[in-house]
This record gives sequence, structure tokens and C-alpha cells, in this order.
Amino acid sequence: MKSAKSIALSLTLALGAGAAFAEGPIEGNEVFNFQSTLSRAEVQADAVQANQAGLIARGEVLPVEDKVANSGLSRAQVRAEAVQANQAGLIARGEIVSVSTGA
Repeated sequence: MKSAKSIALSLTLALGAGAAFAEGPIEGNEVFNFQSTLSRAEVQADAVQANQAGLIARGEVLPVEDKVANSGLSRAQVRAEAVQANQAGLIARGEIVSVSTGA
């Protein structure tokens, strides 16, 4: 009885491991049969031209605004407000969880 359970457990684990490594009909490393109308040299020339024209995105794609907000406060005033907020316990730390005030 014990050996039957052991064999059944081994078989179940083996089938489970096989299912875990099962792969679908399309995998990421498959080579697709694609025929280009351009030669390799033409594709490379197009890539160089696009790179020189700045058409190839690198890093962040979104434009960065170079504007700086003018609050009208000096650096010392902002630091003083930050110190006051810290002393008053108004600066959040750790996980921020909304707390209901309860009625």
C-alpha cells in the first residue's frame, strides 16, 4: 500500500513537472519565414539615415519640459516650511494608507 502511494505520488509529481514545462504552439524564439524586398545594405542605409535624422527613439520617448515652476518663495522659505511640516508630522513615511475619520 505504501509503495502504491509512493508510485502514485511520483507519477503525479512527474506529470505536474511535465505540465509546468509544456510550451504552446508559438514560442518567442521561433524564426518566421519573411522575405524582404530590400537588401541588407539598403536596410542598413535606411537605419543610418533615420539615426542621423533623430528618428530612432532612445530613452524616454515623451518630451521633457524644461520649464521650472516659479513659486515665488526663496529656498530658505521652502526649507523652513519643510521643517515645520516635518515637526508637525505632516510628511508621509512608509506605506500610505487612507484612514477613515469615522463618524
